[in-house]
Amino acid sequence: MSANSNLNEALGLLDEKLQSLNAMTRANQFMIDALRDHPLTLKALDADGARAFLRQSARAKFADDAASRDILTVLEQLLAPRQSAKIIPFPARPA
Repeated sequence: MSANSNLNEALGLLDEKLQSLNAMTRANQFMIDALRDHPLTLKALDADGARAFLRQSARAKFADDAASRDILTVLEQLLAPRQSAKIIPFPARPA
């Protein structure tokens, strides 16, 4: 019985990994389609604006479909607003 339990557990983990891979693949396809379909819009925007545009497009496409929620989750994480590091100069030595 232990062998069956281990096999079922391994199959369950494999299924989770495959579902995650499928979500990432479909999110990647969404990004490719968006770049192909909206090149001028994305080029006209700065990085934050492009991420916001893509997030809005992803929400419009995937938010109402319960089967695609995992894809939206991947895209939300990928396109989340980013903080950039601000370079602070070292203090000058007194003369």
